[in-house]
Amino acid sequence: MFTSTVSKWFLIGWISVLLGYIMNWIFEGLNLVGLPNIGLAIIIFTFVVKALMIPLSIRQQKYSKLQVIMQPELQLIQEKYKGKTDAASIQAQQQETREVYAKFGTSPTGGCLQMLIQMPILFALYQVIYHLPGHITRLGNYYRGVVEKLMAIPGYETNEAFLAMVKSSGLRNPDVTSDLSLIDVLYKFTSEKWTQFLDIFKNSSLSEAYAEVADKIRAANVFLGIDLSMRPTEQFAKAWWVVLIPLLAGGLQWLSTKLMPQPNQSNNQNQGGAGGMLKSMNIVFPLMSVVFCFMFEAGLGLYWVASSGVQVIIQLFVNRYMDRVDLNEMVQKNVEKMNVKRAKKGLPPRKVQSVSTMVKNLEDEKRRLEELKKENEEKAREAAEYYNSRSGARKGSLAEKAGMVQQYEERQRELKAHGSQKK
Repeated sequence: MFTSTVSKWFLIGWISVLLGYIMNWIFEGLNLVGLPNIGLAIIIFTFVVKALMIPLSIRQQKYSKLQVIMQPELQLIQEKYKGKTDAASIQAQQQETREVYAKFGTSPTGGCLQMLIQMPILFALYQVIYHLPGHITRLGNYYRGVVEKLMAIPGYETNEAFLAMVKSSGLRNPDVTSDLSLIDVLYKFTSEKWTQFLDIFKNSSLSEAYAEVADKIRAANVFLGIDLSMRPTEQFAKAWWVVLIPLLAGGLQWLSTKLMPQPNQSNNQNQGGAGGMLKSMNIVFPLMSVVFCFMFEAGLGLYWVASSGVQVIIQLFVNRYMDRVDLNEMVQKNVEKMNVKRAKKGLPPRKVQSVSTMVKNLEDEKRRLEELKKENEEKAREAAEYYNSRSGARKGSLAEKAGMVQQYEERQRELKAHGSQKK
């Protein structure tokens, strides 16, 4: 999974190659100005990719904004068909739900497209950061000369001390007979492991090859005194401030979730456990980021810091943009696009309603249902009091039930007579 310098995953591997070109261009640009550093490249790379994804973020939040407005009406439909499992009721509920989405020019799957596009990109980003030597040509070449000298040593692939170092690299099933896989292994070496590695073979050509690129490897991997190829736990003694990477990764991710539009409090209460689960996830995920940043190389942790930091900046921008978005205009454009599709199918166009009108109609409907519910509860209370006051039979007996039927009929005749007198 994490060998051969580039990802082999279906689709994600292809996307990672495209993103790798961007990373390589950034690193080459930094090299031109005398700053060939992976840390700087990761930060710039993250900003560029996140900026390219801004349109997807805006579309996702437009859908979320409409979802907040639609949710009360969707909950009314759910309440209306609660407990009804027959085919006719299920079909009617689905139809009414589709009608609500259609009024706003969207669909229940309207927010899925953005997610489907973003998820492979996010996974591909991780693959690029994890396989930097395979995407940054200059960085891979730093190790290539050493690998060539290593593979020229007879029996290197069976050296037990070397194989033990390969096993401790954390890579999954590395192939020591592959030059690409060996580049992955060497990329994981700390300065102490490089010393141990050279002592194992005691080969002058190998030592000279490493000496030629040692300073370049160090300049590329060390960022603010932190070796990005090492885990934070491996360098506390040399650079204690490496602990800031996990803490910033978790803190910035928590902040970015707080800046995201949150569902209405009333909606959370109506959704029961869903609202509580969302709050828990907003806490658990940042904590998981902290843990993972201690487990993986500091370079991946720096990417999480940069990603969350850039996301905070972008989220502030998107929030300001969304505050100026006209909902009526948004719905009108959505319905117009939907009418184009309906015209192709030979269906009549839908009329565009203002959001304020739809919200007012919903409030009127909720008010009517609440009044009807109160009226029914009042009638039930009056009926219970009437039956209890006129029943002398033992509770639960056949006589009591027969008396209730008789009292009900008498009550209906009284109400009918009272209605006739009013007329």
